[in-house]
Amino acid sequence: MRIEEAISRPYALRLARPWVAASATMTTRHGRIVALASDGLVGFGDCAPLPSSGEKGHAETFCALDDVLRTLPGEDVDPLAGDFVATIAQPQVRWAVETACLDLCARKRGLPLHRLLSETSAADVPVNAALGRLDEGCAGRAVRAAEAGFAVAKIKLGVDPVESELAALKEVVEASGGVLSFRFDANRAWERADARCVLNALAEMDGLRVDGVEEPLSGPTPEALASLQAELPFPLAADESVPVLGVDALLEARAVRRLVVKPARIGGMAATLDLARRAHQAGVELVLTSVVDSAIGVMAAAHLAAALPAGQRLAHGLGTLSWLAEDVAAPPPIETGMIRLPDRPGLGLAPFDHLPGGDLFQG
Repeated sequence: MRIEEAISRPYALRLARPWVAASATMTTRHGRIVALASDGLVGFGDCAPLPSSGEKGHAETFCALDDVLRTLPGEDVDPLAGDFVATIAQPQVRWAVETACLDLCARKRGLPLHRLLSETSAADVPVNAALGRLDEGCAGRAVRAAEAGFAVAKIKLGVDPVESELAALKEVVEASGGVLSFRFDANRAWERADARCVLNALAEMDGLRVDGVEEPLSGPTPEALASLQAELPFPLAADESVPVLGVDALLEARAVRRLVVKPARIGGMAATLDLARRAHQAGVELVLTSVVDSAIGVMAAAHLAAALPAGQRLAHGLGTLSWLAEDVAAPPPIETGMIRLPDRPGLGLAPFDHLPGGDLFQG
């Protein structure tokens, strides 16, 4: 596949409400849409550095992206072989360029991207509802999620005192009518004794179905997580600990039963699929997630989630597009808790006409 043109265009997308994380509060999502052209077709990717990387990290990532794009025109690229992608050092650049290459390749073959990645891929991708913290409105959000057909709802824990959060959670469980399973994210809130107390309380709460708990320990080690996991009937999950502790150490120690990963941080589709295979062989689940990426970024992750091994098809953390007040393309529909993947070739969407960049960005 000979690349004839390779460009990117910046975007700054306003959020409908601030996205608050441990390391940053985001009100605007910055990134670049990548476009690669060949034989009259165009493939797209999304390069959106993590908000925590700051202005310097964004600038360094976009500089690395420009360096790669300058080398592409005139090159013959086989995105399925992975040789070219493996030479890109910066993970988020690798994700964006590989996505655009695979989108272009799938368009050439007339296949949806997920079908190019796997002949046994699914057409629908389950996602979890994001309920936020256990505030006064959480019970109402849980009811609306249940009515909308979601099976799994995610709640932030570790924000308020343990006793008040457990009391509020009981109200949420009762209000939702037993329809939802709940996924919790503690963001490393608890010391080991407190974590054990909370997790045991969750396991014993009447009517509560626990889908899993992410990052329960304030100072996690593979051994500490493994000790805690062995006591529990539901999965613990590593998210921000994955790049810190390392995949090999987590899998070797059987530290958790689930890994939560951002494909852009892992470094692309091939790298994520390889991790999924390794995790599956170790009996560990894999969940993909987004940090308020654009519709192109989320759609790429949804196609990737659809191509994961059958044992890895859980509810993924990709229902984030409602956080955006504006977007670069029409967002994929979510119906009954599922992202419905289009039958059209490639990603199945293209940037809006108003995105600057000339004919190449008109889809």
